[in-house]
Order: sequence, then C-alpha cells, then structure tokens
Amino acid sequence: MTRDDKNYPDISDILQRKAEGRREIARRTFGEKIAMMEALRERVAPFKRAREQRRAARLAAQTVAGNDTPKKSDDERS
Repeated sequence: MTRDDKNYPDISDILQRKAEGRREIARRTFGEKIAMMEALRERVAPFKRAREQRRAARLAAQTVAGNDTPKKSDDERS
C-alpha cells in the first residue's frame, strides 16, 4: 500500500466544533475567561494532590531503602 492509498476518517465535524469552541471562548469577557480557568483548576486539583502524594510516598520509600537520590518519575519529567 502506498502512502496515497490510506483512507482516513472524516474529522471535519470535529474540526468545525473545535473552531466554534475557540470562537465562543474568544467572545467571552476577561472575567469569564478567568472564571473558566479557576473552574479548571478546581477540577484538576484532586489529580494534582494525588500526584503529590505519590511523589511523597516514592521519596519516603527511597529514603527508607537508603537511596537518598530520588529518581525522576514520569510525573516529574513533564
């Protein structure tokens, strides 16, 4: 099969909805955009807390094991 023979799904409706969403956000006031970001932070907070707990537990386990140099995890790399 050559490169030109590939059939890709039609995603035009997805791209159109994304463009509409960007226009909707652009029409919002600055205050509405700030409120939107605060709501996003609230939704993400439990995930961030869980990540910090995993990091603390990993660091504690490494310290107990005698390894004072913690390795970087996938969470810390990003």
